Amino acid sequence: MTNLSKWLVNVLMMIAMVLVLAACGGGSGGGSSVATPAAPAAPADADDDGVADDDDSCADTPSGEEVDSEGCSATQADGDGDGVVDASDNCPADANADQADSDANGSGDACDAMPLVYSAAGYVEEGTDDGVSYTGQTARQVLQLRLVAAMEALTERSGETADIESELKFFINGDGADTTNHGFTVKNGAVDGSDVIPGPTYGDISEGKNLDGKIAGGNGEGGGESGKLIGDEFFGWSTGLDDTPIPIELANYYITQIAAEAGDGVEPTIATVDDAAVPIGTPQIDSNGLHYRQLLQKFLSVAVNFSQGTNDYMMADFANMLGEEKPGKGYSAGAHDFDEAFGYYGAARNINDFTDDEAAGKGGRDEFGNGYNDANGDGLIDIRSEYVFGHSQNCAKRDRKKDANDEPYYDFSKTAMDAFLVGRRILENAEQAGELTAAASDALQAQIQIASLTWEKCIAATVVHYINDVRGDMDSFSDGKFADLSNFTNLAKHWGEMKGFALGLQFSPKSPFRDGSVDGIDLDSLKSVLSLMGDAPVLADGSQGGVAPTGTAQEAIDAYAADLLTARDTLEKAYGFNAEVTAVW
Repeated sequence: MTNLSKWLVNVLMMIAMVLVLAACGGGSGGGSSVATPAAPAAPADADDDGVADDDDSCADTPSGEEVDSEGCSATQADGDGDGVVDASDNCPADANADQADSDANGSGDACDAMPLVYSAAGYVEEGTDDGVSYTGQTARQVLQLRLVAAMEALTERSGETADIESELKFFINGDGADTTNHGFTVKNGAVDGSDVIPGPTYGDISEGKNLDGKIAGGNGEGGGESGKLIGDEFFGWSTGLDDTPIPIELANYYITQIAAEAGDGVEPTIATVDDAAVPIGTPQIDSNGLHYRQLLQKFLSVAVNFSQGTNDYMMADFANMLGEEKPGKGYSAGAHDFDEAFGYYGAARNINDFTDDEAAGKGGRDEFGNGYNDANGDGLIDIRSEYVFGHSQNCAKRDRKKDANDEPYYDFSKTAMDAFLVGRRILENAEQAGELTAAASDALQAQIQIASLTWEKCIAATVVHYINDVRGDMDSFSDGKFADLSNFTNLAKHWGEMKGFALGLQFSPKSPFRDGSVDGIDLDSLKSVLSLMGDAPVLADGSQGGVAPTGTAQEAIDAYAADLLTARDTLEKAYGFNAEVTAVW
């Protein structure tokens, strides 16, 4: 008997009882009376089809519309066959059993195309405003690259140390940059840079920009990002610094050293197997194997770009920054901060259209293979949207390493870019809704974590790459001498890149060295990595930083090679890298 039948029987019995009692109670006199009991509540029947919900296989659909024993009408159908009924499916026409909704907008990832916010649509035509702006970050990317070019062009200029130092510090302080031609050119592009926009001056990219105002710890004069040094501590380098250094002091130390090398009128030499006194040939490197150009370039990229991206702009109070930043601008203050983080990462807006070789500038299709792409076909390269800078390029470089099956070990480039895309989409949704809900905020933070950690993994993987290079360079030493000049210059280059990048692993609050996410890994682990590297490479004679070894040269070389391997193991553990790839990166 169904629940409905049982209910009807109960009701009829109660009515009969009431009639009997009424008949026995006697008219309107003073006899006693019996209250009529309430009828029992009917069982729930949401679709009003006469079948109680407990017995209804389609409780929200009248039984006449049931299609079979397992399915129901259109409101209960599972059109895409993913096991989630259409009424509850965030992509009813696209199978997605996981119901993933990265941007928390109610539409699943399977049917919710990513926005074109970071496509090459921005700045394609003069005067357009696509709601994205990070021109200041582009200007700083160019300042760094032009500083590199200035250091590469240095020759011995005896007695001009002060002038050289001033010339190099121009790129740090940016004084007069607004009216100075940036001279930026692209690989295999026009020699005069006429195919690069905006220009010709730094001010045409963005006015009033410098590097010392955005370096972690501030500009050394009480200004800039004095509060953006985590724990108010900078560590990992001691030579030439006091007991409480800040990053700008190390940057200035590197400049002072390279200026001194170029202005002292002395060309140092090194001993090779065939020659006891081979001139080094460049003031970028001193006799201790310190490649100041590499050290400064890599260090600025992490102390400015990586620090600003992860410990400033992606740490914004996004929920309270949904209003317009300025009248007439097509973006909120929160979205603008997120865009600026993306600008420091340095990807072309259509980076997902590049292969890893192309994004790394290592060949490929003619229109992509030099690390940029004229996405709108106007014959010009807009460095605000069509060029691959710095860290984004390094991610692609690490992605190029493939396993025995010719498959890449990692896809850092796409992982980071997709996180930037989804995060920006969440903010765009919030702008339109006028609210960043708790669910959307959680989704945003998840994407920020992915972008920040993947960015850091690219830096760490690059450090691993150069650890391997340095150890390989040391294998070429022969009886206390360098195999040849290139053996020395390669060692200096690779060591400078290794150390310069490694110093940057302290600048993100999302780091596994800080968040306790990996057992046995903490900030002391990172300090140990940097200490094992030291402040100079071990040379062929076993010396390090001008200090002779306590034992034989080979003992010092072997000990340092082992230290670097220990540092590599720590990075492998901290970032969960595949041991197979750390050995060959």
